[in-house]
Amino acid sequence: MRVARVLMMLGLAAMSLPSGAEHLGADHLGDWTPAPLDPSRWTPTFVVAADGSGTHRTLQAAIDALPGKGTGMGKGSAVRSYVLVKPGTYREPLCIQDKAPFALYGAGDPGEVVIVEGRYNALPKRRGEPAHRCLPLLDAETHGTPGSASVMLFSDDAQLARLTVVNDAMDRVRDGQGYPAGVGESGGAQAVALMTRGDRLQLEQVRLLGHQDTFYAERASEDPARAARVLVRRSEIRGDVDFIFGGATLLIDDSLIVSRAGRRTPGHGGHVLAPSTPQAVANGFLVQRSRWLAEPGVAPGSVSLGRAWDRGVARGEWRASPSVPNGQALVRENLLGPHLATWSASTSRRPYSTEGDAANRMTEVRNVWLPVGVPAAAFDAIAPGDGWGSMNGGTVGGAQAAPGAVRVVRTRAELDAALALGDTPKLIAVAGRIDLAADASGKRLGIEDFRDPAFDLAAFARQYDPASWGRRAPEGPLEEARKRSARRQAAQVVVKVPSNTTIVGVAPDAGFDGGSLMLEKVSQVILRNLRFSDAYDFFPAWDPNDNGHGEWNSEYDTVSLREATQVWIDHCAFDDGGRPDPAEPVVLGQRMQRHDGLLDITRRSDFVTVSWSVFRRHDKTMLIGGSDNHRDDRGHLRVTLHHNLWEQVKERTPRVRFGQVHVANNVFAAVPGGDYPYGYSIGIGLEARVLSEANAWEAVPGVAPGRVVRLLKGERLEDRGSRFNGEPLDLVALLRAANPDRTIAGEAGWTPPYRLSIDAAADLPARVRLGAGPGRLW
Repeated sequence: MRVARVLMMLGLAAMSLPSGAEHLGADHLGDWTPAPLDPSRWTPTFVVAADGSGTHRTLQAAIDALPGKGTGMGKGSAVRSYVLVKPGTYREPLCIQDKAPFALYGAGDPGEVVIVEGRYNALPKRRGEPAHRCLPLLDAETHGTPGSASVMLFSDDAQLARLTVVNDAMDRVRDGQGYPAGVGESGGAQAVALMTRGDRLQLEQVRLLGHQDTFYAERASEDPARAARVLVRRSEIRGDVDFIFGGATLLIDDSLIVSRAGRRTPGHGGHVLAPSTPQAVANGFLVQRSRWLAEPGVAPGSVSLGRAWDRGVARGEWRASPSVPNGQALVRENLLGPHLATWSASTSRRPYSTEGDAANRMTEVRNVWLPVGVPAAAFDAIAPGDGWGSMNGGTVGGAQAAPGAVRVVRTRAELDAALALGDTPKLIAVAGRIDLAADASGKRLGIEDFRDPAFDLAAFARQYDPASWGRRAPEGPLEEARKRSARRQAAQVVVKVPSNTTIVGVAPDAGFDGGSLMLEKVSQVILRNLRFSDAYDFFPAWDPNDNGHGEWNSEYDTVSLREATQVWIDHCAFDDGGRPDPAEPVVLGQRMQRHDGLLDITRRSDFVTVSWSVFRRHDKTMLIGGSDNHRDDRGHLRVTLHHNLWEQVKERTPRVRFGQVHVANNVFAAVPGGDYPYGYSIGIGLEARVLSEANAWEAVPGVAPGRVVRLLKGERLEDRGSRFNGEPLDLVALLRAANPDRTIAGEAGWTPPYRLSIDAAADLPARVRLGAGPGRLW
C-alpha cells in the first residue's frame, strides 16, 4: 500500500478514486459562501486588553456585551460586531453562546493572543457545580470531555481570526508519567481546546493546541436538516489522539495538522480524525490542501489518519441503522508525513473496511505521502520583527507550497527536478549531503573533467609571468581556454535557486558540497538547517593589478545573492571543507585562491536576514556590496545579521558598502594563527551605514581590541553594548583613534523599523554557541 503511494507521488502510478472521492468543498458548505477574513479592514466594536487599555479586561466580559441572537442581526445580515483582542495570555474558560454575528480576532501573528485553560475529562467537580458556563453538566462528578473545553463556541455566524486557543492540562505529562490522579493512557486525559456547536463558523489563521481531543466540532442537533458547518482555513491544529473529532460538517483547508510527541508512553500511537457523523448526514470531515506533519519523536507509521467515533456504541455492538453514527471523512490532496498509517478500526472496534454492512465512510485520495519526516518548522516563514527580512511584507519562501510542490531530495537529479518547478511555491527537504560537483552516477568530478584540452596551468604561468607579460590583463588562447574550462565547471557546480523557494535540511548534516547556490534576480527564498561547504574553483582568474602585486580571484561563493530580495538564511553552517586555501600552490608569485566568499550579498539585494548561523575556516567571508562602482546599490542592501558565530575566519564578517546593515548579537572568535589568521571583523566601506549592537568578541592574547573594526572609505558606524573578552568595547572610539585624519559619524543614520529582541553581550557567547548552526531547530 505504501509503495503504491510513493509511486503515485513520483507520478509513476495512478490510484482509482473510491466512491465519494469527488466531494467538493461546496458540497460541505452548501448555500454558504464564506469570504476570506481580513482583520486589517475591521473596526472594533470592543477591545479586550488585560492592562485596562481597552473597553474590557476579560474576553468573557466583552462577549457578554455583544448583542444576543435574534436582535435583528440574523443570518445573512451585514451587521456584525468585532471584538479585537490585544496581545497577551488570557487564562479563562470562555463561553460564547447564542450571539448575533460577530468576529473575535487579534491584529497580528496568531501567537500574540493566547486563550488558555487547563481542565480535563477526569477533573473532579461537585454535583450541582457547573462544568462550564455553556455546558453545565450539573449531575456529573467530573468535567467530562465537553466540560474540559477552554473555549466553547455555541453560536452561529461567528468568525475567529489570528488567535491561539490552548488546553494545557497535559503539558507536564511526559512519556506517560505525571498524569493527574484518575488519569492514564486508557482514559481521563481528554482535554479540549475549542468546542464548536453552531453553523457558519469560520476560523482563519487560528492555532488550536492540545493533546487528546484538541478540537471538538459538534452538532447542535442530531436532526440532519439542521446544518453544522465549520470552515477552518490557513490554521494549525496540534494534538496526539482523536484531536479533530465530532459530528459537525467540517472543512479544513490549507492548514497545518501536527501530531504531537512526548505525552504518551513510548510505543503508543495515536489518531488524527475521529468523525461521528450521523448516518443520515452525507458530509462529515473534509481535509484538503493541508500538511500533516509530526513533532520530532513520533515514530513512522504510528499515527492513523483517523477512526470513526461510534459514539454511544459499546465494543463490538455497532450495527448499521439510522440511530447510530457512521463517521464520514475525506482526506484529499494533502501532504502526509511518514508518521501516518492508513485508517484504523472505529472506537467500537469495527474494523476499517470499504465494503459490507459495516463499511466505513472514510477515504483518502490524491495525497502525497512523504518518504521521510519533514518537521512542521520546515514550513515556517520569518517571524515578525526578525530583521530586515521581516520587512516589506516578510519572507515566506515556499511556506505555502502545495502538497505536490513539497519534495524530499537526496541527489543532484532530485534537486534539479524540484528546482524545475520554477517560481511555483515549493519546499525542498534535503535528506542528505548533495555533492554539486558529482555526476549523475555520484562520481565526483575533478579538474580533468572540466579542463579544456588547450588549458595548461604551467603554460599559463609562463605566458603571463609579470616579468615578461607585464601588468596587462591576460588575453589570448591560454586565457580563453581557462575561461572555457571555468564555464564547464560553472555549468556543473552552480545551482540557480528560483523565487518562492524554501530549502531546508531534514537529516543530520544535510546540505551541499563542492558548489554554489546562486540567488540571482529572485525573491522569497529561505535556506535553513543546511551546511554549505567547499565551493572550490579549479580555474581562478589572474588579475595582475589586484592589490598592486596581482591576485588570484576565484568565482564561487557557497551562497551568493545578486539582486535577490526577501531572503532568510537561518541555522546554517558555511566553511571551506577539507581543502584550505593556504594549502594551495604559489603561482605567479601569489597563493592560488580556490574559494571566494562564504555568503556574499551584492547587486541591489535587499531585505535579508542571516540568523543563528556558523561561519568557519575561511578568508574573505561575507561581502555586502560588491564594488565601489556599484552606485545603484544605494537604497538597497538592507541586511540584518544576528546571533551568528564567526570563528577561524580572517576578515569580512562583514565588509559593507552602501547598505543599511544591522550587526547584532554576533559572536566573533579572534585567533591570530592557523590557516586563517584573524585580520578584522567589521569593515566600513564606501557609504556603509552599519549599526553594531551588543556583539561579543572572544580573543586570545595577541589580538588587540583595535583590530575588530576597519575603516575602508566609509564614515558611519553606530555601536552600543559590545564587549571584548567580557569588557565594554567602543567601536567608534577605536575607529577614531586609528583614523585621526578622518571624520567618523557615531550614528548609522537610520533606525531599525523592526523590533528585534537584543540579548546582553555578556550572556551571548554561551547562548550562540549552544544555538547556532544546523541541527538545533528540531
